[in-house]
Amino acid sequence: MAFPREVVEEVRARTDIATLIGQSVALKRAGRGMVGLCPFHNEKSPSFNVVPHKQIFHCFGCGASGDAIAFVMKARGLTFVEAVKDLAQAAGVALPERDLTPEERARLSARQDLFTACETAASLFARTLLALPEGGPGRAYLAKRGITLETATKYRLGFAPEGWDRLARHLQSQRVPPQLGAQAGLLKRRENRDGVYDVFRNRLIFPILDDRDRPIAFGGRLLPNSDPTAKDEGPKYLNSPESPIYKKNEVLYGLSWARAAAQRKDRLILVEGYFDAVSLWQAGFGEAVATCGTALTERHVERISSHTRKVYALFDGDSAGLRAAQKSLPILQAAQVSAFRLNLGAAKDPDEFVQKQGALAFETLLSSGEDLIHMVVRRIVEEEGRDGMAKDRVMQRVTGFLRDLPSDVTRETATLYVAGLLNLRADEIRARAFSQADARPLPRVPTPSNWIPSRELVHLLWCLFRKPAEVAPIIGRVDPDWVTDRGDVLTAMVSIGNGMPFTQVLQDLEGSSPDVARTFRAIVARDDLYKEEDTVSAAQDVVLRLEARAVDAEIIAINAQIEAMLKSADKSSYRGMLEALSGLNKRRQQINAAISRTRAPA
Repeated sequence: MAFPREVVEEVRARTDIATLIGQSVALKRAGRGMVGLCPFHNEKSPSFNVVPHKQIFHCFGCGASGDAIAFVMKARGLTFVEAVKDLAQAAGVALPERDLTPEERARLSARQDLFTACETAASLFARTLLALPEGGPGRAYLAKRGITLETATKYRLGFAPEGWDRLARHLQSQRVPPQLGAQAGLLKRRENRDGVYDVFRNRLIFPILDDRDRPIAFGGRLLPNSDPTAKDEGPKYLNSPESPIYKKNEVLYGLSWARAAAQRKDRLILVEGYFDAVSLWQAGFGEAVATCGTALTERHVERISSHTRKVYALFDGDSAGLRAAQKSLPILQAAQVSAFRLNLGAAKDPDEFVQKQGALAFETLLSSGEDLIHMVVRRIVEEEGRDGMAKDRVMQRVTGFLRDLPSDVTRETATLYVAGLLNLRADEIRARAFSQADARPLPRVPTPSNWIPSRELVHLLWCLFRKPAEVAPIIGRVDPDWVTDRGDVLTAMVSIGNGMPFTQVLQDLEGSSPDVARTFRAIVARDDLYKEEDTVSAAQDVVLRLEARAVDAEIIAINAQIEAMLKSADKSSYRGMLEALSGLNKRRQQINAAISRTRAPA
C-alpha cells in the first residue's frame, strides 16, 4: 500500500518529533536542539540529538538517524506503512486508501480473524496459568524450573490443561468458528466423527508474537507425567503449523521483546529453545531470541541485522551443530553480521547454565565467544586430524567453505587461521581454495556505506541547511566538481535550494543513497559550526576555499607540464602555458584577498 507523498508530509508536519521521542527518551535542551541517551545502543554520555525545527533525530554514537516515521519503525520494529498509520492516527490525519477488490477484502478479513483467534487463545492460556485452579501444574512446573510468575506475566506464558475440548468450547463461546481455530493450528478435526479437539493439552504455552506484539502461533512444552509408568502424550515440544499470518522462516521467538535490548547492547543471543530465551530474559539478557523449530534463514538474518550486527549463537558442539554453523555462516556474513559461538561446557543448554552459574558467569561467557568462522574451521580440523592425508581431507572440506565466505577480509582471515592450524603456508591454501579451475561465483555482498564528505562540503551543507534561499545562489556560482563528485549529493543540494522540505529530500535519498541521508542528518544535528548571523559569509568563505583548491591543482598541473616541456625538444606551447600560469597566480591572489575579508570556517 502506498500513501500520497503530500499525506505522508502532513503526518510528519503534525507530529512533534521531540514529544514523540520524549515519551521514551529523557531529553534535555541543548541550543536549538535536544539531547539524551540513545535508545538504540548503550552509552553513558548523551550523543542522541533531536532537532525539532528540522523534525529529525541523529545519534553521533551509533549513527541511527531519521524522522518521526523512521524512529517509530526502528523503536517498534514496524514497516513504513504501519508506522505512518500509527502516527497518522495519533495526529488525526486521515489516510486515503483505494477501494479494495472483494478478493482483497476477503483476504484481509480472514487474516484479521486469525489474529482474533490467536489472541483469544493466548488470553485463555495466560489466565489459566496465572489465575485458575487448572493452571496449578503449570505454575508448579515453572517454579521447579526457576521461572517466576512475574516473568510468566511479562512474556505472556500460558498453560493448556488436560482435556480434549476446553479451548474449543472457549473459542466457540467467543464466536470463533472451529474451522478458524483449525487454520490457526489450535484445533484439529476428529478422524472418526464430527467435531474438533484441542491441539495443546497438558502443556506450558509460549505465544509467538509478530512485530506488533500480536500472537500469531504457539509453542507448547509437554509437562512431565506424574505417573512414571505412563506414556507421554506427544512430543516434548509441539509447535503451531504455518498459516497465512505465521511463517517459521521469517519469525524469531521473542524478537518483539528483544528489540530494545538488542539495539541498546548491540548484540543478539540466538538460542534454540523457548525456555532458553525465557530463562535468559529473566536473568537480564533481554536480547535473547529463539528460532521456531527451523534452521536460520536469510529472512531471519535480515530481521536480525536491522537491530544489530553481532550475534552470539548457541550451536551444539557435535556434527549436527557443525552443519548448522556452516549453513548459517554465509548467510550471516552476507548480511555483514559478525557471529560468535558460546561454549556452555558441561551445561546442556543456556537455561541450565544461567540457573546453575548465574548471570555474571554468562556475561563472562559472552565476552569470550569464539568467532564462528574459527569454530567451523577448528571443528573440521579436529574431525579429520592434522597429519599426512588428513590435511588433504581438511582442505577438501575447507576450500568450499572458504569460497562461500562473501567478504575478502573474512576469507583472508579464515585462510590465515587454517594455515596456522595445519602448519601450511597461506599462499598454498589460497591457491587451492581460490584457483580459477574450481572457483565458484561468490555471493553478491552490498558495498558498505563509507562515504565521508570533505570538511569544506560539511561546512557548506551546514550553511545550506540553515539558510537555503541565501546560500544556494552562492553555491550556484561555482563549478559543481569543486563541491563534490557525487551526483546524488548535488541533486539533493539543488532540491533544498529550490525550497523542497528537508524531510522530503531525506525520504528521496533513503532508497537510493542511505549513506548521504545519514550524513545529512548528522550535519543538520550539529549546532557548533557558526552563529546564525555568520551563515552566509561562512558559505562565501567555503566557496572561495574550494575555488582556491581547484586553482592550486591547475597551477601544479601546468608547472608539471612546463617542466616536462623544458626537457623535450618541443617548446611550441611554452608561451601559452606561461600566460595561463600567470592568470592562475593572479586569480589565486584575488581569492586570498577575498578570504581575508570573510569569516574563516571554525
